[in-house]
Amino acid sequence: MDYMTFPWEQLGLLLRRLSLSGSFGNAAAWILFLATGALPLLAAAVLLRRRRACGADFLLAALSAALFVGLWFFVNPSYIDRYLSPMPAGGIAKFALASVIDSLLLTWFLLRFLLRMEKGHRNQDHSREGQHSAEKVHSMEGAHPAEKVHPTEEALSMEGAHSGENIGHGKPLSGLRILLGLYALVLAIGLIVQGGAEFRAALTALEESNSGSATFLLEISTLFLALQAVMGLLPSAAKIALLLMMSVFLHHYAADPFGPAACHAMERLRIASGRLLAVVLVANVGFNVLQLAFSRFLLSVNHQILFPLSEIIVILGIRTLSTLYLESKRLKEDNDMFI
Repeated sequence: MDYMTFPWEQLGLLLRRLSLSGSFGNAAAWILFLATGALPLLAAAVLLRRRRACGADFLLAALSAALFVGLWFFVNPSYIDRYLSPMPAGGIAKFALASVIDSLLLTWFLLRFLLRMEKGHRNQDHSREGQHSAEKVHSMEGAHPAEKVHPTEEALSMEGAHSGENIGHGKPLSGLRILLGLYALVLAIGLIVQGGAEFRAALTALEESNSGSATFLLEISTLFLALQAVMGLLPSAAKIALLLMMSVFLHHYAADPFGPAACHAMERLRIASGRLLAVVLVANVGFNVLQLAFSRFLLSVNHQILFPLSEIIVILGIRTLSTLYLESKRLKEDNDMFI
C-alpha cells in the first residue's frame, strides 16, 4: 500500500534521515522542505510573470499549504494518529494526506487544461468571425451600387428544398429528444434511489461499527457521510443537465438549424460542459481538504483522486460538435452571400 503515498511519504522519510544526521543535514532538510513546499507558489509566479496564469492557478496556493502540512506529518509520523485520527489507527491517516496532495495537483492540471481549451476556442471563434467579416466587406465592395439583388428561381427552389429538408428531419429529431428526456428521467430516478440506498447502508454500518463512540463524533461523521453522498451525485447530475441542454438544442435545430436560438443553445451547451466538470473537480478536492481538516473527529472518511476520463471525452465531443456546427453555419452564410 506504500505506492498510494508515493512520493510524499518517501520524501518525508528522506527529510527525517537528513534532519537526524547532524547539524549540516538538519539545515539541508529544512532547505529542501521549504523549497518543496514553495514550489507551487514559484510555478504560479512564473506563470503570472509570463502572462499565462489562469483561474485554476489559485489551487497552487492550496497545494503549497498541503505540501507543507503533509511533509511535516510525514517527517514526524508519530503525530499522524495524534492529530489526524479520533483513535489510534496505525498511521492510516497518511493515505488521506497523500490523496489530498495528489487530488489538488491533478485538479489543478485538469482545470488548467479546460481553461486553456476554452481560451483557444474563443480565439478560434474570434479569428473566424474576423475572417468572415473581411470576406463580407470585400464582397460588398466588389458589388456595383446600382445593382439590386433579386432572388432567382434557383435560389427560391433551394430555399424550398432546404425548408422541406427541415420538415423531413423534424420527426427523427423529435424522437431523439424524447429518448434523451426519457434517459435523463431514468438516470435521475436511479440516482435518487441508488444514492438513498447507499447512504442508508453506509449510515447503518457507521452506527453499528462505532456504537461505543461519543455522540458528537457520530453526528459529525453522519454529516460528512451526507456530504459524501452529495459528492457522489454530482457527476450524474451534471450528465443529466447536459442531456437536457442537448434536447433544447435539438428543439431549436429542428425549427431553424442555423438560427440565433440554435446557435445560442449550442454555445450554452459547450460552455456548460466545461463548467460542470470544473464544478465536479473543485467540489471533490474541496471535500477531500475538508475531510482532512476535520479528520480528528471523523469515524469514517472517503478520499477520492478524481480523474473523470468519460466526462472529459464527452466535453471534447461537444467541443468538436460545436466546431463542426459553427463551420457549417459559416459555410451556409457564405453560400447565401453568393446566391
